[in-house]
Amino acid sequence: MTKEEKVKNRVGDKSLTITRNIVRIFLVIWTILILFPLFWAILSSLKTNKEFGINAWTLPAELQWVNYKNAWLGANFSKYFANSLMLSVGTVILSIIMTTSTAYVVGKFVHPVVKGVEVFYSVFMMVPQVLLLIPLLQMCKKLNMTKDDAVLFTLMLTNALQGVPFYVFLLTPFVRSINNSILEAAEIDGANQFQAFSMLILPLIVPAIFMVGLLSFVGIWNEYIMSITFIKDQAKYTLSVGINELMNDATAGETLKFAALIIAMLPILIVYAIFQKPLQDGLSSSDGVKG
Repeated sequence: MTKEEKVKNRVGDKSLTITRNIVRIFLVIWTILILFPLFWAILSSLKTNKEFGINAWTLPAELQWVNYKNAWLGANFSKYFANSLMLSVGTVILSIIMTTSTAYVVGKFVHPVVKGVEVFYSVFMMVPQVLLLIPLLQMCKKLNMTKDDAVLFTLMLTNALQGVPFYVFLLTPFVRSINNSILEAAEIDGANQFQAFSMLILPLIVPAIFMVGLLSFVGIWNEYIMSITFIKDQAKYTLSVGINELMNDATAGETLKFAALIIAMLPILIVYAIFQKPLQDGLSSSDGVKG
């Protein structure tokens, strides 16, 4: 290596080091900006209303865990939490059943009708869901699906159906990447379409199913517009609707509101912490099983 080449390499290494340091500094600043509001909300939820009113930026003199108890029991957030959990889990189950079966048909069957369904889903994804809100509400009212005892199931079904096009769009590449020879071998061995789907396709796209389930859970847990439109009985409120009602309550203390917000955020943080690896696998791998 000549002297000039060594100098160029040193300059290149120095530039690369500077670039990396700039990126690291930016990421540190970005992380602080993201985490600081959460940290401040947690501290605020552990103060008394008097402390928060005097100075919202100081540390609490004594941790007021009673704020969480008051939010959970006094503000009826235990009921809202149960409603949101039931709605989210039910929607995830319906979404996975609908999207996996549809993605299998779209990804492995060649037919003009199947192609038409795929095109329809692609177009449907571009339609703002808020435009469908009133037609869905009117249709569900005519079918008596907005009654208090059925409204949560109605929300499960409508939310799952609205998510099908996008989730099919995510799952179809995984299904298509699976070698057709595997399905042909299963057919020769006497397996029908359902057996091929349940015993071969599903196990091979588990990371993608985790991805769909997690995205669906987070989306429904935070969903507000459909819930506030369909739900009229306070006993059926979800967390998002309950938080909105609490925020508009002038008699509720600010620290109680912060405690309610943390209660609503906690499940999402836990779910992401537990399923972070499957989500990364689902987002980064769409190779499936190729021959």
